[in-house]
Amino acid sequence: MKNLLFISEDKERALIQELSYKMKMAELPIHPKDTCFLSVAPDYSGIATQILSHSLSMEKEIFNIESVNVPYPDEDKREYLTEFTQNFMKWQRRWDKFVLVQSGVVWGDNLMDLCNVMTRASGAEIYAVALCESQHSRFKCNLVSLHYDSDQFDLHFWWEQPNIHYPCNLL
Repeated sequence: MKNLLFISEDKERALIQELSYKMKMAELPIHPKDTCFLSVAPDYSGIATQILSHSLSMEKEIFNIESVNVPYPDEDKREYLTEFTQNFMKWQRRWDKFVLVQSGVVWGDNLMDLCNVMTRASGAEIYAVALCESQHSRFKCNLVSLHYDSDQFDLHFWWEQPNIHYPCNLL
């Protein structure tokens, strides 16, 4: 059994603030007029995406947010990728740049799939940011607040409850 890497409410907010600071310091060439934040797995990443959208606002304008549902490890990804491809075709007509926001990147497969669709479909600039990213992830985000070892730790946010996709082996 792995150890628990518990992200409390205070820790989550601190990680979001740190990521906001890192994004400002990195001077990413993004602006609300031409950039959309994509909340990857909004049931997990919605809080982070919303706060980043507001904290990084420019000229009194916040970043637009679109939600991207992705499959759980036990689900078939084809339906999700079809839906994302259709949505992205519409979104790329409105925005030139996209920031993928995810609270926890464990394996990175979903982000790899999304980036593959985006790069095949357009010449849009793509950035990826995460609050937490496993050092074993196959996808590496541009900016991350906390790197961790998923071989040793199970990532768990304060608001999570056991569900059919991620049974809780921690209790």
